[in-house]
Formats: sequence, C-alpha cells, structure tokens
Amino acid sequence: MKHWKSLVTASALALSTLVGVANAQQPTKERGDHHLQFMATALDLTDAQVAQIKQIQSESKTSSQADRQQMKSLHQQLHALVTSESFDEGKASVLITQIHQQEASRMLEQAKEMNAIYKVLTPTQKTKAVKLFGASMHDGGMHGHGGPGPDGPPAPAQD
Repeated sequence: MKHWKSLVTASALALSTLVGVANAQQPTKERGDHHLQFMATALDLTDAQVAQIKQIQSESKTSSQADRQQMKSLHQQLHALVTSESFDEGKASVLITQIHQQEASRMLEQAKEMNAIYKVLTPTQKTKAVKLFGASMHDGGMHGHGGPGPDGPPAPAQD
C-alpha cells in the first residue's frame, strides 16, 4: 500500500511539475495585457487609472520574473527526482517545502499588487470589482470572470 501511495504521489508531482514549467514559460505580458484590458472595459477605467495600474504591474514584474525562474528550477529538480531510477524522499520533501514557500511568497506579492490596484478604483468601481472578481480575488488574482466567492458578498436576490 505504501508503494502505491508513493507511485500516485510521484505521478501527481510529475504532472504538476510539467504544468508548472509550462506556466512559467507562458509570456506574462500577454496575460497581463489581456487582464488589464478586461478590467478596463468591465470597470470603465479612466486612462489615468489604466496608467496607474500599468505602473503597479510594472513594479511587481521584476520580482515576479525572478520568482518564476526560481520556481521553474525547483520544478525541474523535482521532475528529475521523480523520473530518476531511485527516488530520494528526503530531497523530494525539501523541494516540495521550497515550492510551497515560493508559492506562498508569490501569493503574498499578488495580494499586495491586487490591493494597490484596488486602491486606484473609485468606490463605485470597487463595488463592481468585488461583484465581478469576487471568486477570483479569493483565488489569488483579480482576473477571473466569476461571480462572488464563498466569502464575498451574496449574489443579488432573484425575484
């Protein structure tokens, strides 16, 4: 049974490693431009607000690039362990811990960026943002198209 669990865990880690490397290689400029355009349209942002948000995103871009490189390296190391003939559980555990710490740090930076963007909005835009992006705000980014999240405001009453 223990070997079965190890095999399942190793398979899941290999898959997540491949996904992580693929995501790290996706150009962030394309993702950022799309999200900013969606926000600008959905929230009716002014040109000045768009410029402020671009500045906020630009400031966080440098640190996020370094984080992506580090995360890519960690995932590659984990992938090498998973696909090796002998599995070193201790090394895998250390790498997994480092990956989790890196993810937590990235989430904190995203939350700071989201807060800075939120502060740029007018009260009306803030209300609309919470309604539009509520679920995605809870998942770490103001870039989804979902409705209110589980901890967000309730959905409007249906008549």
